[in-house]
Amino acid sequence: MNYPEARIALCKCKESKRPFGIRFEQYENEWMATWAFPIKKEGAEKRENYNETKLVGKIRWGADYPGCPYCRSRGFVICGECGGLNCNIHNNGNIFECNWCGFSGELSDYSGDGFNSSNDR
Repeated sequence: MNYPEARIALCKCKESKRPFGIRFEQYENEWMATWAFPIKKEGAEKRENYNETKLVGKIRWGADYPGCPYCRSRGFVICGECGGLNCNIHNNGNIFECNWCGFSGELSDYSGDGFNSSNDR
Protein backbone atom coordinates (compact mmCIF):
# COMPACT_ATOMS: atom_id res chain seq x y z
CA MET A 1 0.00 0.00 0.00
CA ASN A 2 1.39 3.41 -0.97
CA TYR A 3 0.92 6.22 1.51
CA PRO A 4 1.19 9.87 0.51
CA GLU A 5 4.20 11.84 1.65
CA ALA A 6 3.29 13.75 4.81
CA ARG A 7 4.89 16.75 6.48
CA ILE A 8 4.11 18.77 9.59
CA ALA A 9 4.25 22.55 9.30
CA LEU A 10 4.01 25.23 11.98
CA CYS A 11 1.20 27.75 11.99
CA LYS A 12 0.29 30.50 14.47
CA CYS A 13 -3.21 31.19 15.70
CA LYS A 14 -4.44 34.70 14.94
CA GLU A 15 -6.35 34.95 18.23
CA SER A 16 -4.13 33.17 20.77
CA LYS A 17 -0.76 33.79 19.02
CA ARG A 18 0.15 30.20 19.96
CA PRO A 19 1.86 27.84 17.51
CA PHE A 20 0.29 24.61 16.31
CA GLY A 21 1.15 21.89 13.82
CA ILE A 22 -0.68 21.16 10.58
CA ARG A 23 -0.24 17.80 8.88
CA PHE A 24 -0.08 18.09 5.10
CA GLU A 25 -0.25 15.12 2.71
CA GLN A 26 1.00 15.33 -0.86
CA TYR A 27 -1.25 14.19 -3.68
CA GLU A 28 0.42 14.75 -7.07
CA ASN A 29 1.24 18.51 -7.20
CA GLU A 30 -0.91 19.47 -4.25
CA TRP A 31 -0.50 19.56 -0.47
CA MET A 32 -3.66 18.94 1.52
CA ALA A 33 -4.07 19.89 5.20
CA THR A 34 -5.55 16.86 6.96
CA TRP A 35 -5.01 17.37 10.69
CA ALA A 36 -3.99 20.03 13.24
CA PHE A 37 -2.71 19.79 16.80
CA PRO A 38 -1.49 22.17 19.51
CA ILE A 39 2.22 22.41 20.28
CA LYS A 40 2.07 21.73 24.02
CA LYS A 41 5.72 21.75 25.06
CA GLU A 42 8.01 24.68 24.34
CA GLY A 43 10.76 23.63 21.96
CA ALA A 44 8.88 20.57 20.63
CA GLU A 45 8.66 22.14 17.16
CA LYS A 46 12.47 22.30 16.94
CA ARG A 47 13.03 18.80 18.35
CA GLU A 48 10.63 17.38 15.75
CA ASN A 49 11.99 19.68 12.96
CA TYR A 50 8.53 21.14 12.33
CA ASN A 51 10.28 24.51 12.10
CA GLU A 52 12.18 23.38 8.98
CA THR A 53 9.25 22.43 6.75
CA LYS A 54 8.89 24.15 3.39
CA LEU A 55 6.04 23.26 1.05
CA VAL A 56 5.77 24.48 -2.55
CA GLY A 57 2.79 24.04 -4.83
CA LYS A 58 -0.95 24.12 -4.51
CA ILE A 59 -2.01 24.10 -0.85
CA ARG A 60 -5.54 23.49 0.40
CA TRP A 61 -7.41 21.79 3.22
CA GLY A 62 -9.12 18.43 3.15
CA ALA A 63 -12.79 17.90 3.96
CA ASP A 64 -11.91 16.47 7.40
CA TYR A 65 -9.34 19.13 8.33
CA PRO A 66 -10.48 20.29 11.82
CA GLY A 67 -8.94 23.76 11.67
CA CYS A 68 -6.91 25.58 14.28
CA PRO A 69 -6.99 23.79 17.66
CA TYR A 70 -7.40 27.18 19.40
CA CYS A 71 -9.83 29.28 17.31
CA ARG A 72 -11.18 26.61 14.89
CA SER A 73 -10.42 28.71 11.79
CA ARG A 74 -10.14 26.36 8.82
CA GLY A 75 -8.26 28.78 6.62
CA PHE A 76 -4.69 29.98 6.64
CA VAL A 77 -2.65 32.83 5.23
CA ILE A 78 0.95 32.71 4.02
CA CYS A 79 2.87 35.87 4.86
CA GLY A 80 4.32 37.56 1.77
CA GLU A 81 7.23 38.91 3.79
CA CYS A 82 8.56 35.95 5.84
CA GLY A 83 6.62 33.03 4.31
CA GLY A 84 5.13 32.03 7.69
CA LEU A 85 1.80 30.22 7.96
CA ASN A 86 -0.97 31.93 9.98
CA CYS A 87 -4.62 31.28 10.84
CA ASN A 88 -7.01 33.14 8.59
CA ILE A 89 -9.41 35.15 10.69
CA HIS A 90 -10.66 38.29 8.99
CA ASN A 91 -10.91 40.81 11.81
CA ASN A 92 -9.65 43.68 9.67
CA GLY A 93 -11.33 43.08 6.31
CA ASN A 94 -8.62 42.38 3.73
CA ILE A 95 -5.74 43.53 5.94
CA PHE A 96 -3.48 40.82 7.30
CA GLU A 97 -0.89 40.99 10.09
CA CYS A 98 1.62 38.16 10.37
CA ASN A 99 1.88 36.53 13.79
CA TRP A 100 5.51 35.57 13.06
CA CYS A 101 7.19 38.73 11.75
CA GLY A 102 4.57 41.46 12.31
CA PHE A 103 4.35 42.38 8.60
CA SER A 104 1.03 43.95 7.68
CA GLY A 105 -0.51 44.14 4.22
CA GLU A 106 -3.48 43.46 1.99
CA LEU A 107 -4.52 39.86 1.38
CA SER A 108 -3.98 38.51 -2.14
CA ASP A 109 -4.27 35.17 -3.91
CA TYR A 110 -1.67 32.49 -3.22
CA SER A 111 0.80 32.07 -6.09
CA GLY A 112 2.05 28.57 -5.20
CA ASP A 113 5.51 29.81 -4.15
CA GLY A 114 5.19 27.93 -0.88
CA PHE A 115 5.81 28.81 2.74
CA ASN A 116 8.44 28.40 5.42
CA SER A 117 7.59 26.75 8.69
CA SER A 118 10.44 28.24 10.68
CA ASN A 119 9.60 30.14 13.84
CA ASP A 120 13.10 31.68 13.96
CA ARG A 121 12.02 35.01 12.52
